[in-house]
Amino acid sequence: MHEKERHSAILQAVKERPVLTIEELFLLTESSEATVRRDIVALPAQNRLRRVLGGAGLNTGGVQLAH
Repeated sequence: MHEKERHSAILQAVKERPVLTIEELFLLTESSEATVRRDIVALPAQNRLRRVLGGAGLNTGGVQLAH
């Protein structure tokens, strides 16, 4: 799966469930854990996702915590 496809899949998944784990995301995208970790670093930088301990959630406009 290409980067844009992964990002879309991750964003759609967190819209359906408030928080997903890294494991759930790499199984969903059929990507490596390292790739998913890079994606959840990139998406908050675009203000589209928030990082949480062990996973990611939808950015609801609140304060983002650094990890």
